[in-house]
Amino acid sequence: MTKRLLGLIVLLSTLFSCTQMDEINDINTTVNTESETRTNSNTTPLVVGYFPSWSETYPTSSGSRLRNMPEEVTHIFLSFIKPNMRYTKGSFDIKGVGIEVPYDGIVLKETVDHLKTKGIKVILSIGGETYWGTDEAYDIDYVAVADFVRDFGFDGIDWDYEPNGGFQTIGEPINVDRFITMIRESRKLLPREEGFLIACAPAGCGALGRSTPYAANDDADSPYAYSKRAEVTGDALSNEYNATAAEGYTISLYGFASTGHMIPVFKAVGYDLDFVAFQGYNTGSASQREIMYDSYAYYANIYGFKVAFGMHVPNEPWGPYYNYTEDKVREYATYVAEGGRHNRAGKGDGVMFWQLLQSSALDSSIDGVKYCQISYEILENHSPVTTPSLSITSPISNTMIRESESFNFVARVRRADRVEFYVDNKLIETVTSEPFQVTIGSLEVGVHELKVIASNLVGETATATTIIKTISDDSVEDLPAWNKETVYATGGTLVLYNDKVWSNKWWTQGDIPGASDVWAFVRNVTDTEGGDGNTGGGDGNTGGGDGNTGGGDGNIGGGDGNTGGGDGNTGGGDDNNNNNNGSVEEYDITKTYSTAGTIVTYQGKKYRSKWWVNPGEVPGNPSGPWELILENGEGTTPGQALEYDMEATYATPGTYVIYNGKVYKNKWYASVGEYPGRDEWGPWELVSE
Repeated sequence: MTKRLLGLIVLLSTLFSCTQMDEINDINTTVNTESETRTNSNTTPLVVGYFPSWSETYPTSSGSRLRNMPEEVTHIFLSFIKPNMRYTKGSFDIKGVGIEVPYDGIVLKETVDHLKTKGIKVILSIGGETYWGTDEAYDIDYVAVADFVRDFGFDGIDWDYEPNGGFQTIGEPINVDRFITMIRESRKLLPREEGFLIACAPAGCGALGRSTPYAANDDADSPYAYSKRAEVTGDALSNEYNATAAEGYTISLYGFASTGHMIPVFKAVGYDLDFVAFQGYNTGSASQREIMYDSYAYYANIYGFKVAFGMHVPNEPWGPYYNYTEDKVREYATYVAEGGRHNRAGKGDGVMFWQLLQSSALDSSIDGVKYCQISYEILENHSPVTTPSLSITSPISNTMIRESESFNFVARVRRADRVEFYVDNKLIETVTSEPFQVTIGSLEVGVHELKVIASNLVGETATATTIIKTISDDSVEDLPAWNKETVYATGGTLVLYNDKVWSNKWWTQGDIPGASDVWAFVRNVTDTEGGDGNTGGGDGNTGGGDGNTGGGDGNIGGGDGNTGGGDGNTGGGDDNNNNNNGSVEEYDITKTYSTAGTIVTYQGKKYRSKWWVNPGEVPGNPSGPWELILENGEGTTPGQALEYDMEATYATPGTYVIYNGKVYKNKWYASVGEYPGRDEWGPWELVSE
């Protein structure tokens, strides 16, 4: 404990009457049984940071700003989503929801998954200053919010409720009721039993008692009741509304309109909260800010949630009347680690920072990430946890690795001195010091489980696993389909388009491969498949001899269009699917479709996958991974409309093609590169969306 902190605590002790101190001590010994069980179930301390989505960069081989967050940030609040956003389950469509990352929903999910493999919990932050300014904001579709959280793999949600862009009216009964409803309804749909977290980020003075006009915002039983404000702070009552005085009167925390707004919320839904990351900033020049933490800690002992002391990277926007310097961050992190006035040591409390990417106005070499790292070290050293902390940081789950490639198998390990690395349950190597990683040589094509077991000197262990897939060197399975919305910032990025592989020469967005010089043709997809376009050797069949896999006449299951054989189809007949009888497979909601170009039927229609399809991504969403194949009776000429080929000449008028999911017909001769939709006076006319 620092001398400064010790002196501060001694000073505060003299300010409390003996009766007041006895009251606090009595409270500390009568913790609700349910809350005690919940609090002690996970004692790892919180280090929470807000990440503004509009500051994200597009991922490259070196990561992105969000992906590169260090493990010391244990929880990221990704901000902000609109409270009244709408979302279709399984669509992964993030347009209009409020999140402002520079990529699509699939990349967002991959980014969340990447962070989770590092042991970081990613929480969706709702609202903020921007999105609460209209009546429409309160038209909240809680099911849509829950679907969004589940689809993208978020660990939970943070209600950053700031009506009208601040806390001035949050204590009004209507807003208190709204806050209670938000927490209650989201808890129902995101239950704790499934591992989901419900957090909120209230005003720092929200757990101190408030004066009139709202009696519900005070609590006579609390040692921080409004009537006790002078004893709590040691300040004169005359300074209650003196929030900007250079002396920094702490009693001014009792004078804000937001003071006490969380008291009725805790009494209604306190048990539904997992942690509270209070905003202990924008509170004028008030000093002794540990009082805010103590007031929340009092309710945390009753209801069982954790508390994160929220601090602001200098400067606070209102002021600066007060700065969270590095010394202050260390002081408050230590105060939290030692448990404050309510014996919270070891119960998993921590800190929160707005925001991770902001550089300090006092020292540009320090930002929110550095503050998190400083705090993590302090909290970790005070933590009673001894069991190993373990996660696999590389490769991330569902990574595809080519068969001739070697890769680093890397584990993040704390509180352990022995780490065993396994591939498919076979021990590969044991490492006893940093860095905890091994290099894995080429693996045979297929799915593999990677596992790590970490142990410490007393035999406590932790286990982590992940799944990877090894693909052949010439496979295109890991290449994404070109997307007009995606920014391709790094030259040499490979994409699939019209059954061809393309590579960009420089930064591009929206430029169509084959129609712009930015994209260089690499090869046809079929060039890598062998024979006459089939996978395998011989005359196009999988296997040896005369091209058969299991004998007979070259087919795996019979017929003339099976895997590897016949006329080059993966499936049967001419449906290019995995069946052997010419029929198309019915879509299976539980299945992963990893190969672009897979054709399925759904509700009587045919769809083709544009890229990797996760379970639950149901055909029918125009912006999703499936595109509709239009046939007889659906607006095309007899037979299946073909995908537009950028390198083809369409000499015969009345030829129907599919381009960007839409059907077009040429009115006259169409030259190479005159793609549909390019020019309203061009040769193509739109037939159907």
